[in-house]
Amino acid sequence: MLEKILDIRNIERACKQVIKNKGAGGIDGMQTDELRDFLQASWASIRKEILEGRYEPDAVKRVEIPKPNGGVRGLGIPTVKDRLIQQAISQWMSGLWEQEFSEHSYGFRPQKNAHQAVYQAQTYLNEDKTYVIEMDLEKFFDKVNHDKLMSLISRKVADKRSLKLIGKYLRSGILHGGLVTIPKEGTPQGSPLSPLLSNIMLHELDMELQSRGLSFVRYADDCSIYVRSLKSAHRVMERITKYLECKLRLKVNREKSKVSRPTESKLLGYSFYKKKKEWRLRIAPKSVKRMKDKIRSIFKRSLPEYPETYFPKFGVIVRGWVNYFIEADCKSTLKKLDELVRTRVRQIYWHKWKRAKTRMRKLMRFSVPQWQAYQWANSSKGSCRIAHSPIMSKTLSIKHLNQEGLASFYSHYRPKEVQLSIF
Repeated sequence: MLEKILDIRNIERACKQVIKNKGAGGIDGMQTDELRDFLQASWASIRKEILEGRYEPDAVKRVEIPKPNGGVRGLGIPTVKDRLIQQAISQWMSGLWEQEFSEHSYGFRPQKNAHQAVYQAQTYLNEDKTYVIEMDLEKFFDKVNHDKLMSLISRKVADKRSLKLIGKYLRSGILHGGLVTIPKEGTPQGSPLSPLLSNIMLHELDMELQSRGLSFVRYADDCSIYVRSLKSAHRVMERITKYLECKLRLKVNREKSKVSRPTESKLLGYSFYKKKKEWRLRIAPKSVKRMKDKIRSIFKRSLPEYPETYFPKFGVIVRGWVNYFIEADCKSTLKKLDELVRTRVRQIYWHKWKRAKTRMRKLMRFSVPQWQAYQWANSSKGSCRIAHSPIMSKTLSIKHLNQEGLASFYSHYRPKEVQLSIF
């Protein structure tokens, strides 16, 4: 198996994927655009070391990013060289498991995506399975038991050299704060191999849920189960928690795991609402709040430059966000977000103009009569009230801001036909 993983065709495919994914360099500082030249010079010796069992992965650089709900999430950044090898392993091993993975597992799989997952959840709700068990695994990627995971992998992989190489990547050192530590559990979140390993581990959960005849949706470590009654929901939650902790040796976050109704539940940023006896998709309130916070962080009053400098960066964020939530009924939400953006931008302009003379001159450039420009320029009202005023709506109008390049949430929204069937 190891020779097949290291086959030049598989390596070339892995190289293209690593370069395409880009990402920061690891502890050696090598960037993805340097990978191809490095391989031409060094791949033969690296391949020989791997086949002879002498290859040792570099330590993973640990970085911490803030979570939306507080706290931090630890990410591991392997070196570009190790990302290539892990990608090659993942590509080859995926073929061994893909046919066995559950059809209700949607994360990190070919021809599967988050939109299919939320549509499947919507289907369950419209089948009157309206009690939702939301399972939360506490620091899943940090808590995976190495012995349990390796035993699952060995069911399909008989090549001891390949198993040894995978084991080395599980135990590769983590560099943080100038110190290297060797992990006793977990898979480094952020590595190319980690998504496949998580699916292999949680495939056992999928099989358990299917054997019990339960309706569920799983995307990586996010798992929601749908049942018809509150009593069933609490019973299932208790038994599945016991299975995860005793059989898979994972830790369930009992504070965040809960039984909820559709309007209170959240799946991959989406939530649900009922219209004409049919459950439909909407953007979860927490997702909207996070976007509002992002808007406020981008368009701060203390910006060093005028707002139009940030319009291109903001446009990329808007397009990505709207494309992700394109399946939701969200016209009114998007219009409110646009209103917030315009208000923030108008506030910034008002602050930038500062002096009354400057404000008067700027307003008159927008064809505001001199007497009215003087009146507003000397107003004692706060910037928020000014931003909502008719005078600013007329001068820094929607049309003008669009011409300056300000992206609109609503203008990027192209609702698709609701499909309740899964392809």
